[in-house]
Amino acid sequence: MSPYRTYLRRGALTLGAVTLGGYLTDYAFNLGLTRFLTPHDYGDFKVAYQFATFFGLAVLLGGDRAAPMVLGPLLEQERPRAVWEYLRFYLGVALALGLGLAAVTWVVSFAHVGSADPEHHHPFAWVVLAVPLYAAGAMVSRTLQSARRPAEAAVPWRIGLPVAQLALFGLVIAVQGALGLVEAIVIAVVATAAITAGQWLRVRRLGLVELVRAPELLERRGWLSASLPMMGSFLVALALNQSDLYFLEILGDEAEVGHYAAAATAAHLLLLVQTTVVGLVAPIARPAIEGGAESSASTYRHALKLMLAALVPVALLLAGAAGPILGLFGPSYRDAHAVLELLVLGGFAWAGAALASLWLQYRGRADVVLAVALATLVADSALNLLLIPRYGMTGAAAGTAATLFAAAAAVIVFERRR
Repeated sequence: MSPYRTYLRRGALTLGAVTLGGYLTDYAFNLGLTRFLTPHDYGDFKVAYQFATFFGLAVLLGGDRAAPMVLGPLLEQERPRAVWEYLRFYLGVALALGLGLAAVTWVVSFAHVGSADPEHHHPFAWVVLAVPLYAAGAMVSRTLQSARRPAEAAVPWRIGLPVAQLALFGLVIAVQGALGLVEAIVIAVVATAAITAGQWLRVRRLGLVELVRAPELLERRGWLSASLPMMGSFLVALALNQSDLYFLEILGDEAEVGHYAAAATAAHLLLLVQTTVVGLVAPIARPAIEGGAESSASTYRHALKLMLAALVPVALLLAGAAGPILGLFGPSYRDAHAVLELLVLGGFAWAGAALASLWLQYRGRADVVLAVALATLVADSALNLLLIPRYGMTGAAAGTAATLFAAAAAVIVFERRR
């Protein structure tokens, strides 16, 4: 029997409620946003928001992904100075890369638009300035997760962020009677800053970090060798999750971008379940693996049962009630019911393979996960180019479902061979 069984069971009960509450809150947020913005502006907001979150993780070079593996032992050994060196290194990297990305984005945007008028630029040009902030939020949250405080790491982002955004949206509308796209993006950034500051204060109060330099504890090469492969596989998977919106923006009907975004928002519950269970398991995966074959296998089996017990009812609910769920966004959004059903199919398969991916990474085989993810992204992009011009958003969802199924099967096969 796994020594971490009690931890998993207690954490599952807490995070199960957090996941459901967070999903309902996020769903209410998206419903409110579709009432405040046109389908086109809603699609642009989602694309801009995903741009910020994607690059907010990319500029960390995987420091957030490797945090439970590196910071977990440091926190157990009560070495807050070493924790600060880790955070300081990756936050510095994120700031430097984020500023470089902002400069490139503005140069490209100006060259494309030919004007310095902010209203003429795509929302990317604004949201890129917040990329280092999103990176900081990810690192602070991962610190709490590494300290085996999964609820404190998740609740502010899953529930607090959408509630704060909705409240600020309502305030703006009450004052001026309408909400613009740029205003919505600014509000999202302000709310993210507030959550990040609150979690940082919590980390400081818990004594997890001591803001005293200890250069002798700096292990740049070792940290990067662990984080870079994890960053690559995660970002490719994230790009796969978001690429359909970008391809639809370029190749499809602009109205379908908003409809597809609504279906993706509904299917996001599967990803929330996946990340919740993986986030719960990640801090104990390394000690379980190092504990030997029996400890590793027992912990993996228990975590997999937990994952499937959460995924199956969620998938059945989303697929069985796709039409009514999307109808909450508005009558026209029901047209995306086939998109939601296909996204649920692919999302279920990929989430089911998440623990196999985690075990491969923590056994030093992140290169396998990265190779599978890259092949999946290439295949999905090719299917988008082929299917979107003919079938629109349904073609995009079908391509994603097929590639995610293939990727999940490949990861599971590789992990079982190990």
